[in-house]
Amino acid sequence: MLRKTWWRWSQVLSNEWKGRRHRQVHFVTDSADWSFKWDAHYIAGGLGQCLHDDVPIITTPWHLRHQVILFGNRYPWFFGPRRTLHRSNTLFLTWFHGSPDDPDERMRAMFEQLPQALDPMVGIIVTCDISRRVLLDHGIGSDKLFTIPLGVDLKLFCPPTPEEKNKIRADLGIPEGVFCIGSFQKDGTGWGEGTVPKLVKGPDVFLEALARTTIPKGRLLVLLTGPARGYVKNGLDRLGISWRHRFVENYPDIVACYQALDAYVIASRAEGGPKALVESWACGVPVLSTRVGMPADRIGNGVNGWMVDVEDSQGLAHALDALFEQPELRQACRTGGLEAVRLLDWSHVVQGYHSVIGHAVNRVKT
Repeated sequence: MLRKTWWRWSQVLSNEWKGRRHRQVHFVTDSADWSFKWDAHYIAGGLGQCLHDDVPIITTPWHLRHQVILFGNRYPWFFGPRRTLHRSNTLFLTWFHGSPDDPDERMRAMFEQLPQALDPMVGIIVTCDISRRVLLDHGIGSDKLFTIPLGVDLKLFCPPTPEEKNKIRADLGIPEGVFCIGSFQKDGTGWGEGTVPKLVKGPDVFLEALARTTIPKGRLLVLLTGPARGYVKNGLDRLGISWRHRFVENYPDIVACYQALDAYVIASRAEGGPKALVESWACGVPVLSTRVGMPADRIGNGVNGWMVDVEDSQGLAHALDALFEQPELRQACRTGGLEAVRLLDWSHVVQGYHSVIGHAVNRVKT
């Protein structure tokens, strides 16, 4: 009996000592096969290279002790059993976007828990200045906030040659001579048809902008990807605007969809990114956006895109008309976007994570 007890406690102490000596970064996300999964892939992989150690991607961190934990998705932290997590861990969290006025119940629930829920965090990573200011206004100290943008894989996302673009458009069923606008987000509620709009993504603003544009309908086509696009599809049908929907199961396949475009429209009311900004730029696609997230930090009108106020559908329509009518403006925005995205490759962006998190790996918390 004494031998068994001694062996059990020796194992506990051994594991405790190993944990103190080998502090790893663990990246926490959920199990959904969507955007966060690919962010995790690039951030964890890049951090691992910087730290010369594996950075496991996990969904359940609650058993960890003496480790560095980055919650790349805030939902596990806010809605998981966070009080069970051992105090010996060093915690970081990424906060993309949000507003206490958001109709989504889970978003409002997170704001109701601020700032207490984020007190245990050593650092909170935001992707844009708007998100930073929101958290400052809700009691999060500036010393905890670090701005690191979303990145893009510039080896994967790149401009096509004219010949490649023509072939891609033919494969997608896009007629010659049309002005093709992209919208690649999930903007319907749920994971079904999505006929009820997710208003934070602005699908109603997107449709209003297309209704106001003077581009002839015979020269206009909208390319959609992503799930739950029923609201936009129905709206385009009512407007008499042609569309194609390519559901992309493998993330790399979305590159060809960007390469088929003449412009990309972001009509959201709130964003942390979106990744569509950097992915469009990397593929040489001009971006028109409302003043949200990373576009608010990085778009200069007529330089690398065009930006209007949130809900300004008329402004988006005017910008679309200008891009359609002025090839020189399209080229300027294309060139400016390619220049702006150069330092947003994940290989550069992950250095920001390393500078914020790397020091915690060698710090033993007692």
